[in-house]
Amino acid sequence: MLLNSFLLSLNAIASIFVIMAVGYGAKRLLRLEKEYIGHFNSLTFHTLLPLMLFNNIYTSNIRGGVSFRCLGLALTVLAVLFSLTWFFIKLAEPANDQRGVMIQASFRSNFLLLGMPLIQELCPGADLATVSVMLAIVVPCFNVLAVVTLETFSRKQINVRQILLGIAKNPLIIASAAGILANLSGLRLPDCLANPVSQLGSSASPVALLLLGAQFEFRDVRLHRRNLAICTVLRLLVYPGAALPLAALAGLRGPEFAVLISMFATPTAVSSFSMAAQMGGNPELAASAVTVTTLLSAATMFLWVFLFKSLGMF
Repeated sequence: MLLNSFLLSLNAIASIFVIMAVGYGAKRLLRLEKEYIGHFNSLTFHTLLPLMLFNNIYTSNIRGGVSFRCLGLALTVLAVLFSLTWFFIKLAEPANDQRGVMIQASFRSNFLLLGMPLIQELCPGADLATVSVMLAIVVPCFNVLAVVTLETFSRKQINVRQILLGIAKNPLIIASAAGILANLSGLRLPDCLANPVSQLGSSASPVALLLLGAQFEFRDVRLHRRNLAICTVLRLLVYPGAALPLAALAGLRGPEFAVLISMFATPTAVSSFSMAAQMGGNPELAASAVTVTTLLSAATMFLWVFLFKSLGMF
């Protein structure tokens, strides 16, 4: 089981890096300008990522039941750690375009893309209703917190009206709300709509990874090494180190515990790069944060899984 979990994490991460490498190579071979990459990033952020998010929530079994103890603990820990991260980053980094990116990179995990396959491997044959509900609730929360963060630090003065407007107009928030409403109402799209939504949504992740690779520069890692170190420690060590022992003490076991591993121990979300680039954050730092946390998570995810599997949590 532990070897399978390690291989799953390794294969998932290796696949991510292969796609990113193709994007990086394409930029070099085709001599793509940053403005050109930016146009495609805007297309991805406003169309493909919202369609992926809508389709994931729309097709989830969120009526199948939820563990309120698991959900409550997850959201409480997320809120507390997010608040502490906010104040810590404000003290540690003076530049606003980097503050927002660092906070987002620290709290926003790749739960959407890695959560379900990781849980299926850790708890084979388990009822995934809790996972579906967690995805439908936690991912929109991630998006709202990201919008608040990036909107706040993209402006010289905090403007509550503009922040609320930014949340309401954000395509990922709109897609999340639409997916929840469609799911709970029992609405079923005709095949002529459902198939294109599914096909375009499934292309969001590889396209986002291609653009991430095209944006990446090795010199950015050296330039931002201090801030990247902070983000990486928070994302891969502090967040799971705080959430998972609390979950164990709360008595969560099996899929309920595994879902928190996928929420708190996975690397920075790929979509965080697209959002940061579109909302005034430092895109180089955002791209590097996704790359570095994804690379190092191959080791840290295995360690967290090994530790809590040994303790009989799942």
